Amino acid sequence: MRLKTGTIRTFRLGLAAIGALAFSTALAFGNLSQARAQDDASADTASAPAADQPDQSANQTAEEKAKADADQQAHDAVDAAEEAYDNATQARDQLESDGAAQDQIDAANQAVAQARANKDAADAAAQSADDAMSQ
Repeated sequence: MRLKTGTIRTFRLGLAAIGALAFSTALAFGNLSQARAQDDASADTASAPAADQPDQSANQTAEEKAKADADQQAHDAVDAAEEAYDNATQARDQLESDGAAQDQIDAANQAVAQARANKDAADAAAQSADDAMSQ
């Protein structure tokens, strides 16, 4: 009896799944035909000759390329700033471990601070470039 109940439950669940699939497919085809009808209507209303309209796709791709180049340059600057910061930090650490004079360590600390400021500025520029790319 238990096997029969399980089979009936599975059969009903399968029928429900098939019904839901058929329903969603019907909705999808209904939306597709409506979208085609809207597409045909917009094609009829936009009957202006293409020669009268400026070629905006070439302008957009040039703008997008310029944005992408700027974004890449900003990220390259971040990489360079991070490398300079790491090098300055290592140089300072080396001076400290070698027991260098305090004025040398202070100069190294200033170099580290300057490298850190450059890195922060590069990060901000890269963030601005990323924001410009997403617009």
